[in-house]
Parts: sequence; structure tokens; C-alpha cells
Amino acid sequence: MRKRIVLILLTVLGLLVLHPTTGWAQQGLSVNRVFEQYGHAKGFKMVEMNNAKLRGYQLHVYKSLVFKKGNDQIDGCLAQDRKRARKIREVVQDGKVTSGYYMMPPQNGYNRYILFSKNGRGGGAVIFIEGHLSPEDILKLCYSRN
Repeated sequence: MRKRIVLILLTVLGLLVLHPTTGWAQQGLSVNRVFEQYGHAKGFKMVEMNNAKLRGYQLHVYKSLVFKKGNDQIDGCLAQDRKRARKIREVVQDGKVTSGYYMMPPQNGYNRYILFSKNGRGGGAVIFIEGHLSPEDILKLCYSRN
């Protein structure tokens, strides 16, 4: 009887972990590989929040990855996602893209955004946000001084 209860609990837990709304926010995005590969690697710092409020905005998923050294794979993933983006805002300095955001196609009723910034020393940050935020909300969230 005890084994049966444990088996049922493990099955339910497995279904919750694999449920589409809990672990697949970046499904179909190349940036997902960046979080999976470097999220727990040395020299990288990852923050992940689910169903959180940030500066008054309700976010379904928030993930950020900060790195000190540049990585060609990160740039490659951003370039692939750029091709599928619905809206693109970028800052170009000396002919190179230094920061920006991509509005990706919505999934499960949520808008999805990839934001990134690179510093002059090879480091930078990549952020993924999913929620009912408009592009204007993203700009207010990222560039307001509050």
C-alpha cells in the first residue's frame, strides 16, 4: 500500500513538472538552450521567477542570465531568435548590436520577450519575460527609474 501511494505521488509530481505551463516557457526559442546550458555553469548567474510581480507588473515567467565573458553560442541563439521575432528594438554602437529586445510570437496566451545587453568587456545579460505585458510595458519596466 505504501509503495502504491509513493508511486502515485511521484506520478503526480512528474506530471506537474512536465506540464506545459511550468517548464516550457521558452519552448521553440533558441534562447532556451542558453538558460539550460549556462544557467548553472561557473561564471554565470541565473535568476528565475514564476508568477511573480516586478515593479507592479505581473509576470508569468522571468529568467535572467548574467555573464562576464562573451560567448559565441549566446550570440548565435539571439541571432536565430531575431529571425522569428515579431518586433525588434536594438541599440547599435560602432556597427555592433549592444542591446535590444525581441518580441516573440505569443504562446499559451502570453506575450514573450527576449531582452539582452552586452558590455564593452565581453560580458552581458540575457532576460526572458513572459506575461500579459505590452511592448510599452516592457519599455516602462526596463527603462523607468522607479
